[in-house]
Amino acid sequence: MPDEIDESSDDRPRDDRLHRASIEFGLDADQAVQFETLVESASSAPRDLDGIVAALADPDIAEAAWTRWGDEDSLGPRLDQLVEHLATVEDPQGGTTWLRARHAAWSGRTPEAIELLEAAAAAGHRLVLAELAAIEADRSDPKAARTLLERAGVEVDVDLDSEYDPLAVDAGFARELAEEIAPFAAMRPPPMAGRNDRCPCGSGKKYKQCHLGHELHPLVDRAGWLYVKLMRFMQVNHPRLTSEIADDLVDAVVDPGLRTMVRESYLAIDLALFEGGVAESFLDAKRGLLPADEAELLESWIAATRTVLEVERSRPGSMDVVDLATRSRASVVDTVPDEPLEPGWRIIGRLVPVGESFRAYGGFLPVNDDMVAAMLEGFATRRLETVVLTIGQIFETAATQDEIQDLFAESLDTGELSALLEQFGDEPTRTNDDGVSPSSD
Repeated sequence: MPDEIDESSDDRPRDDRLHRASIEFGLDADQAVQFETLVESASSAPRDLDGIVAALADPDIAEAAWTRWGDEDSLGPRLDQLVEHLATVEDPQGGTTWLRARHAAWSGRTPEAIELLEAAAAAGHRLVLAELAAIEADRSDPKAARTLLERAGVEVDVDLDSEYDPLAVDAGFARELAEEIAPFAAMRPPPMAGRNDRCPCGSGKKYKQCHLGHELHPLVDRAGWLYVKLMRFMQVNHPRLTSEIADDLVDAVVDPGLRTMVRESYLAIDLALFEGGVAESFLDAKRGLLPADEAELLESWIAATRTVLEVERSRPGSMDVVDLATRSRASVVDTVPDEPLEPGWRIIGRLVPVGESFRAYGGFLPVNDDMVAAMLEGFATRRLETVVLTIGQIFETAATQDEIQDLFAESLDTGELSALLEQFGDEPTRTNDDGVSPSSD
């Protein structure tokens, strides 16, 4: 008789892992083996450094490994040992340097990360060049970012007439970055000041010594981009946080449609960024890269508190509200429900200043009058756990009242481009052959 198959052997679980890697990341059989070796090297002393270097030289494998480490909560200190070993090996292809730079950036050592990446740029590794492009994007220099992406062989031509939603994009770091910068790279910003005037970016230098020839788009246009930069930072450094918050929000929700709606909204993202402290981490890590006016704007966003608002007037594209915690009035533009709300509605939201008006990038939720006091008390703590539990009370109500789901559908911002990147006014003008930025103001 033939020998019976040992179902408990190590081969079957490993084969399953290799198959999962092939399906999840589109790797071929050889890449999947290299991927498995690379991923495992984070949890034990690396034994095959040559194999690890070869795996990191393949951008698809390297990016897939970072994604898996993020999914398994293995970033940061858990990569220390591997990174220390990689610092001792030669890196003619740039892959190990990319990982060392990503690790340094994760730890907040941005200057070290930039130094590593610039030293490895000549090797042409796609992820090294894409990371440098992301740095230029953080500096709000889309043309420099686009040039680096082109050097990396990334397709940078983007259909600006199609809707861009960062939540819906899943094309890899470099291609997603190309979509992020496309509206700004396609438009030449106007002069910011006279040659001898103080540069409006906030640096304190004269315009001719600062941004002359490297103009920034108006801050009101860059505000939505700043929010996308925060999202990119979180996806790289804290990839699990948003989904964990969304799961907590809908823990008591039975209706699958409502659960999906919440998970696909910007609510959990906004909670992670602000109550979760990601925005502060971003500012600490990127302050030296961000234009000074963006850093100042972000500080004001971090200082803002989630609150309950009463609708005074609502119309397409804008809404006037009263903050029930402070009794102050505010005008919200762009990031408002598609359908105007009736005066007197009570909604929760987090307003952030942009120019003379406000935005609510995390969207709005309706709240019953008898819940207002509890909402305000919970929001005032500014603690993630408390705020999530507080908002969760609304979803517990929605789980048992079908009619409330219709209200969520009308007022929960699920994040269209016009609600996130409110760029360039109502009538953008084509200035080159790359395309025209969409308008939403």
